[in-house]
Amino acid sequence: MTTSRPTCTRCGRTLTATASVARGYGRGCQAKIRAAALVADHKPAQVAKAMELVADGGIVSIRGRRVFAVVSTSGTGRYLTAPQACNCAAGRKGHTVCYHRVAAQLLAA
Repeated sequence: MTTSRPTCTRCGRTLTATASVARGYGRGCQAKIRAAALVADHKPAQVAKAMELVADGGIVSIRGRRVFAVVSTSGTGRYLTAPQACNCAAGRKGHTVCYHRVAAQLLAA
């Protein structure tokens, strides 16, 4: 008699951690699913700028996955950002989510 082992519903790997079994996804797949859901919530231009910021190393974690230092578009300034808020001009106005926050949300996912 063989016992069926729980597998990740995304990639099919065997799940061993209790939390992963309860979720149905492994940690890596869960992060990818969160990031994909996040991307769907924002405009494509914001996501593209956020991905470029991450790829260029323009965002650096300074307090775990909660607070990040971000270089401005011109490269002369620096902002502090988090997945919930940013102190750039667009972030202070609060009309839309700035791409710094999108980048922080991607890294925190």
